Formats: sequence, C-alpha cells, structure tokens
Amino acid sequence: MLPSVSSVIRGLDHEAKNSPTGVAYWRYEDIPFKLWSIHPMKDFWGISSATERRLHRLGIHTIKELALSSKEMLQKEFGILGEELHQHANGIDFSRISDVYIPSSRSFGKSQILFRDYTNRKEVELLLLELLDDVCFRLRMHQVVAQTIHLSIGYSKQTGGGFSRQKKMGRASNLSQDIFPYCLTILHTYGCGMPIRSIGISLSNTSIQEEEQMSLFEDIDQRERAYALAKAIDDIRLRYGKNSVLRTG
Repeated sequence: MLPSVSSVIRGLDHEAKNSPTGVAYWRYEDIPFKLWSIHPMKDFWGISSATERRLHRLGIHTIKELALSSKEMLQKEFGILGEELHQHANGIDFSRISDVYIPSSRSFGKSQILFRDYTNRKEVELLLLELLDDVCFRLRMHQVVAQTIHLSIGYSKQTGGGFSRQKKMGRASNLSQDIFPYCLTILHTYGCGMPIRSIGISLSNTSIQEEEQMSLFEDIDQRERAYALAKAIDDIRLRYGKNSVLRTG
C-alpha cells in the first residue's frame, strides 16, 4: 500500500516549527482534531483536484466526512483507491516507514486465439474493439490511464507469421474511443491482408487517473458525457457480468 504520510508530514512540520521544542507528536487520538482539519481536501495525500471534485459530488467536503463516509460507497466510486482513501482519512496505514515506495507502471492486456481465420476487415476491427473494451474496463476499475498501445497480430496457421508493434498516444486515457483509432493505425499500417488467427492488445505506460489537460478545441461537455457513459456501462457489467453489454457489427 502506498504511504499516506505526505499531508501528515506537512501538518507535523507546521506544528513543529511553532513548538518551543521544535518537535511535534501526533497520537491516534489527535486525528479528529489535526488530520481531519486539513483543508482543502486536495492537500491530503492521494486527493487530486479531480478526486476532490468527485468527492464533492458525493457530498463529501471535508476529511472528517471522508473518514465517516461509507467505505462501500467509496469503493464503488473509486475502486481499490476508495478503500485506501477511507483508511488514510482514519489515520490507518499498513505501510512501514522503512518501506521504500518505487512507483511502477503496470500493463493491462488481453489476447485471443480465434476459432477460424478472419479476412473481413470489419470483423477484425470489431474483434479488436471488443478486446480493447475489456482492457479499458480493467484500467477504469484500477483508476489508471495508459499512454502506450502494443498490438500483436498472428496470421493463419497455413501462412504463419504476424507482427507486433506499439505506439504512444498523445495523452493517456482509459476510454476505447480515444485508443481505438491508434489501434487501427497500427493494424492498417503493418497488416498485409493475410488471414488473421490471433489478436492481442496491451496498454502500458500507466499512471493514476488525474485531472485531464483539456484542449482549447475540445468539447468539455462531450468529454464528460463520454466518461459518464463509460461509467454507466461499467456499472452494468459489474452487476450483470462482462457479457451483459456487447458491441454489434
């Protein structure tokens, strides 16, 4: 678990500088008076400006309200990070001070060996999009975005061969609509029209989902609707299974 001491250290540092001894000591009993008083919320470890806005939409405006809120509600909204936010707001941290945190970039992927050879371009694109939807769903469940795409294509058993290429996007995302055009670029650039028997896609160069840098020429409302739609579909898949929402050709 990531250390949750950044905001606490700032509070301790401020208190120590104003202490005659130059030392500050926080006990667990001090949490309601000192930890919960951190404001604004984005000054607390793990809460970005975007996360703060999402918490506000849930009716949570202070660290105290976060600590006393429903852990289940936070998990539903933020995934595993919701549980960590709840623990940290209550002064609970299972990491050890001696532990060294080394940030890592995970990759999320999925591959499929097809039941037959595919030669129809539209069918191949639909299969690729379905795989991408699954991978993006997992990204959103982990509250991360990815910026690098790796696409692998295997040709028919009769011909053999294939290709594996990667491409870095202009910005990180976890939305299929952002990533799919890059997948098509790779597919049509390196594909040679041979019958396809296997497809694999992975997304890497991941980072925690934070506030996006919006373009001046981008429709912000449309962007928010895209995220709202993705979340609605995710909720359906979580409730009724991943095959409850499928694309059609």
